[in-house]
Amino acid sequence: MRFAVLGSNIVIVTNPRCGQAPTLFYDTKRTGLAVGPPLPGPLVGDFHTSVATADMLYALSFHHRNQQHSFEVMSWESPNPHTMSWSWTSVPSPPPFEEDEWITSYAVHPDGRTIFMSGVNKYNLKRRTFSFDTGYCEWRFHGEWALPFQGQGYYDKTLDGWVGLHEDGYICACQVAPRSRASTMQPEWKIVKGKLFHKVPERKRAASYATLTCMGNARFCLVECVVREEVEYEDALGDCDGCMLLMTKFGLKYSHNGELQTINRTTNSYVLSKHITGFSPVAFWM
Repeated sequence: MRFAVLGSNIVIVTNPRCGQAPTLFYDTKRTGLAVGPPLPGPLVGDFHTSVATADMLYALSFHHRNQQHSFEVMSWESPNPHTMSWSWTSVPSPPPFEEDEWITSYAVHPDGRTIFMSGVNKYNLKRRTFSFDTGYCEWRFHGEWALPFQGQGYYDKTLDGWVGLHEDGYICACQVAPRSRASTMQPEWKIVKGKLFHKVPERKRAASYATLTCMGNARFCLVECVVREEVEYEDALGDCDGCMLLMTKFGLKYSHNGELQTINRTTNSYVLSKHITGFSPVAFWM
């Protein structure tokens, strides 16, 4: 499954590899479940990145064999005067990423309409960053650099910057990149001293990725699945309660010296079973 947040809805793609599988919408305000359209053809197989802006969900998928990458958008529209429904359409401006270039990080600008995406070529490791203006359907190149976090970054107005997960277990915050085409320099960024995730040996990480959720006012929630200490990695999968879900809540602030640091940090752990190595927990703050 794939999960995304769109307004007050949790969007659930039940099977991204099946073109007939429906998309589910759980409305957290009305506590109701609705069935939406399946993924459009270009996204079937496995879409890699989804970004919500206002009331639209943008999804990008990568194709090989000299095919253009797909960029689709789902919105709530009225096909006729009497009904409203979710529908997918293709974005007229194709993504500028190359065939062997993969998205490594992305974030929405505080203006709510501009999406920044960084990609890396998996062969020569060349990094590039683009922004997409959803209002004008226009791409802009910002230089041969990448956002410092992995996956999604969240804008926090208290810190006036993007916050995300840096590689090797650190939390990082960076300045918001300007939208101007003339901006080709990587924004300044800092990391918190000390790891908050991936602190256990490699074999204990349960082959999953940590995920971060922004709770507002410089408060965040980090979730990660690891193998229990008394269980061997090879025995952790299946219905054996061999894993632990770690949930860490913390605040961020800059010290008098300008260092990024955590405050009011608490961690809770929960025993759980893990049936596949690729499962990663996802949390939402809505």
